[in-house]
Amino acid sequence: MRRIRLPKLPKRKMRTFKKQRQQIWVYNEGELEQERICPERLMRLIYENPVGGAGLLWLAKRKAVSRLYGLYCRTPLSARGIPKFIEKYGVDMTGCDGKYKNFAQFFAREKAGVVFPQKKTDLGSPCEGLVSVFPNLTPGQIVMAKGSQFSLEELFADTALAREYEGGTMISIRLTPANYHRMHFFDGGIVESARMIKGHLYSVSPLALRRVVKLYCRNKRALIKFRTENFGDVVLVEVGATFVGSIVHCFEEGQRVARGDVASYFKPGGSLVLIFLKKDAFTPHDELVSRSTEGFETKVAIGKSVGGNFF
Repeated sequence: MRRIRLPKLPKRKMRTFKKQRQQIWVYNEGELEQERICPERLMRLIYENPVGGAGLLWLAKRKAVSRLYGLYCRTPLSARGIPKFIEKYGVDMTGCDGKYKNFAQFFAREKAGVVFPQKKTDLGSPCEGLVSVFPNLTPGQIVMAKGSQFSLEELFADTALAREYEGGTMISIRLTPANYHRMHFFDGGIVESARMIKGHLYSVSPLALRRVVKLYCRNKRALIKFRTENFGDVVLVEVGATFVGSIVHCFEEGQRVARGDVASYFKPGGSLVLIFLKKDAFTPHDELVSRSTEGFETKVAIGKSVGGNFF
């Protein structure tokens, strides 16, 4: 990512500036920086091209396209692009062995030394990615980053479950292709159930959110019910995306897990994890809430605190 300080403009002018550039800005260590989209030319061609974009969009959401890309990523030929990818997108390889037979192995790489907060009531991010936080949920319409809206009932495909999380908090973690694509359990507890919800494979980039209505409810996704030790009942939603044909779970239903255990990993492509916590079970950090309200995501390392149960 290319770090840059935005000029201090009034809020109205700031929005105009972003719209003219059509760039994505995220917070990293307290400063705004421009996100490097991967792969930028293709993404803009699909989601911003008013002429041929419709046809490309139809192709991009098809599972067959992601399967073909997945097949290529499992060939030895794909390994040639790994060093260039690491350098271009500044991939953090700390804790990774660096020896991969193909791009798929590199993408689903394991990272040693992942650390979560020792304080049990502190919630560490289960993924490395770009975080947005939305408190005070309602079962009806809730506003996502970049202006996209969706219904909690549609996302869960379960009206009764959606009602249980009224007044609660949603944590959105968007994983770009350059991120570490494994999710770890942020707390100990029992995985009660996991089910797949069929759907398409649109990109989860903000470029796609501007184009595809209710994108998260239309994509393939996994819904996990997780009874935690310190945050009560939690719902985890793993959203697949373009070139992500598979979400691999590393647990069984009914299994007891420990904080820091690997929960799942994604096959090549960008992806998204949504965490839903019930009312009064979690308080997010104020800076994450304020940045999310302004429409900005925050770059967060895996295990870094995003809030907690401080009552």
